[in-house]
Amino acid sequence: MNALPDNEPDRFAGSELTAADAARLVANICEITRLKLPRERCSASLLTRIFDMGADAYEDSTHTEAFGVAIEEFLQLKEDLRPASYREYRAVMRRLLRCSPQVAGRSVRSMGSNLCLQMITEAYQTGPMVDKARRLLHCFFAYAMQRNWCRDNPIDRLWVRRRKELTVAVLNLEEICRLLRTVARPAHRPCAAAVGLMLWCGLRPTEVTRLRWSEIDFEDKVVRVSRRVSKTGGARLVNIQPVLLRWLRRFMPSAPGTALVTPTNWTRRWRCLRKAADLLPWQADALRHTFASYHLRHFNDIHKLQLEMGHSTAQLLFSRYLNMGFITKKSAAIFWSGRGLPDNKCADASDRSTGL
Repeated sequence: MNALPDNEPDRFAGSELTAADAARLVANICEITRLKLPRERCSASLLTRIFDMGADAYEDSTHTEAFGVAIEEFLQLKEDLRPASYREYRAVMRRLLRCSPQVAGRSVRSMGSNLCLQMITEAYQTGPMVDKARRLLHCFFAYAMQRNWCRDNPIDRLWVRRRKELTVAVLNLEEICRLLRTVARPAHRPCAAAVGLMLWCGLRPTEVTRLRWSEIDFEDKVVRVSRRVSKTGGARLVNIQPVLLRWLRRFMPSAPGTALVTPTNWTRRWRCLRKAADLLPWQADALRHTFASYHLRHFNDIHKLQLEMGHSTAQLLFSRYLNMGFITKKSAAIFWSGRGLPDNKCADASDRSTGL
């Protein structure tokens, strides 16, 4: 095969390659690299592609990081998160490495979608955990792109089966009444304020455990859910309705100060309370779902509810809370009037006759 003459590059300067020129260049590259290509495939576009692939391969070998090393650096970056959030990142990432040890030495740039999917499915089998691993890996590769360890995010190309939204668990009036009467007993009284905040403010269980009495503004009648308290890291204000205001004043300590709203041993106490009220089994966030359902039925303002729930969009509310057929306007009015409170002075004889 003939080699290119010394003045060949000068002849191509400032002009387009002809098909014959491209064929000669490709032929010489094939001879040097021992690349075997059929003669009819030689073209200028193929030549460009070969150079691009070669450049990519060179970049892959020189400007990347091993996956295992990159994961540890990523976890160090996340150390300023809340302890629970950091533990979640660390547990998921290290489980992925533990279940697929062969990928630790792979370069980040060489991690494709199929390999990522294989890692996830080898580590987790349940739908929620697969979703969580996918979400956290997406965050990792977004960071890797910033560090120029990879050109794109392989998690974007993973096919995700759309999960059907399940009907949320919402307490009916009889169950709410049973819970409130149980928590008003001396043995469970320390949990009363937290239960009221979850039921009439929609606070998440993790949020109520971080909330302090100083963040409840009785003057402006709002609960200030700061970034420190919020599960999602976004601050919000939740209005204190009259029913909650009466409840909190009844169960507020004499000198709350900056004390936490929840008592010590909250997890154990909360579980014992649900058992004593005969509310087991219990779906996570049941009181938050109850708040949202009765709020939407009574106030009929989905955008106000979105703000108080701390959702970035109203999509989740539309998909979950618009079909609560058993919640009537009457039952929603009873929920927000406070007539379900044990020994509530606002309850009249007709309310007590209904068991509320």
